Amino acid sequence: MSTSEGAAVIDRETADEARLALELMLEEWRLTPEGWVEIAEVLDRLAAAVAAGKAAEVAVVTGELDEWSGKRVPRIKGTGDGTASDDNKRVPLSDDERERVVALVHALDPDSPPGGPRSASARRS
Repeated sequence: MSTSEGAAVIDRETADEARLALELMLEEWRLTPEGWVEIAEVLDRLAAAVAAGKAAEVAVVTGELDEWSGKRVPRIKGTGDGTASDDNKRVPLSDDERERVVALVHALDPDSPPGGPRSASARRS
């Protein structure tokens, strides 16, 4: 079963929530390289759930992404001891992973326009 066929059996609300989490990741997230390694594993599970059309698993993994979303918010103050905080080591999503996330967004919305996901702000209007 292809990813787009699996997405067809995932209800609209679950797909929309997953897409929003992915779009926010593309637009806003900055994590440490170690954090992105962990997110890659979450994305593997999400891709498998989408391909299999498992809406319950998509919802669970989306919840995990929502939890990570809170971790991406940097602290306002440094460590105070002169050492670099993790906030100084945060980077955006790599280009390779970005392509994979864009493919997942499209798999969750077969009607999305070509060339990239809709922006989260456009979805909120």
